[in-house]
Amino acid sequence: MKVAHLWFVAPIYGGAETWALGLSKALKRLGVDSEMVCWAVDGGEPPEFVRVLGGDVVSTPDLVDSLLYGALMAERLGDYDLLCAHHMDVLFPAVFSKSLHGNLVANILHSPPMDWKLSEEGTVSYRRVSEKSQQIYSVWKMFLPYTDFYFTNSVWNQNLHEKYEGLSPVPLLGGVDHDVFKPDLALREEYRAKLKADDETILLFYSSAAGRRKRHEILLRGVKALTSQGLKVKCILTCSKDRRSQSLHPLVRRIVESLGIQDSVHAFPATGLNALLGLYNACDVYVHPANNEHLGMAIMEAMAVGKPVVAQNNGGVPELVKDNEQGFLFKTDSIDNMVDRIRRLSLDTELRNAMSQSALRRSRDFEWMDVARRFLEVVS
Repeated sequence: MKVAHLWFVAPIYGGAETWALGLSKALKRLGVDSEMVCWAVDGGEPPEFVRVLGGDVVSTPDLVDSLLYGALMAERLGDYDLLCAHHMDVLFPAVFSKSLHGNLVANILHSPPMDWKLSEEGTVSYRRVSEKSQQIYSVWKMFLPYTDFYFTNSVWNQNLHEKYEGLSPVPLLGGVDHDVFKPDLALREEYRAKLKADDETILLFYSSAAGRRKRHEILLRGVKALTSQGLKVKCILTCSKDRRSQSLHPLVRRIVESLGIQDSVHAFPATGLNALLGLYNACDVYVHPANNEHLGMAIMEAMAVGKPVVAQNNGGVPELVKDNEQGFLFKTDSIDNMVDRIRRLSLDTELRNAMSQSALRRSRDFEWMDVARRFLEVVS
């Protein structure tokens, strides 16, 4: 079997892409010819794990261009047996290719359903959904009957798709490469020195792009409260404008400046694996304030490095973190509740160490090889 994981544009840095890459590598270890395939490159050289078909777009296309580029992309997909569409717009080339070449199509539903996003509950996270996204969703619905397999990344997401779309996707929670993500004392010391964090400093880390649902403002207001209480806290973020430069995303920077916490919050470009490993190891607590996170690949990675987690008690996160065991789950959007949990971990070294060990043990439940085997059980 030859498998393609489809994108329009590379390079790619998000959780869905991390999920697809982890699955693709595990499939290769099982003897399956699997790779990530995109239409175009957004500047520079393509990542080594991506095959580029030779398009000329430099950003995610709109609806009309999605259909046009999808048709052109489909012509070049005839040598694959299974096409995995990881976003709504790449279902178009997958189905076009199926009509031309007879491939099978798997729809990987990383995000919650559109009708949920537009609901009263969903707008708490998303506030608004662009007209472009709604147009693509309408066309995506037309292509659904041509899909052969459905997967999603959490039981929470599975339940939402059953309720709002009448679909029954197979949940695959994802995994961690434990040969890569693991505790490393030397790397911890190296990066704490880079970050100018002494032994008394509690280092918080959050790896995420900027966006309303990611709730950086909650974390930043929490940092303000913690420093006001006299704790020596420093917070590291990866949310630069393009995740390549060492500067805060403008939306986040404005919050930092308004709170007057410039000395306590720092951006660190984390597109490279070595930098991410360094930051995971350097931190004392991994904080994930995103609201209704679909799963949380970064949470899995942090636990594999042995970090206690403080995260919102919603979305797919409770499927990863057990409250009071691998860390704490705080009430939805509650700054006070989050601050209390971070403070407890900051002041209690014994508790922090116990939760660190629990996180390491829990991370072993998430293995990419198990995900790949389950995937093959469904599609074979």
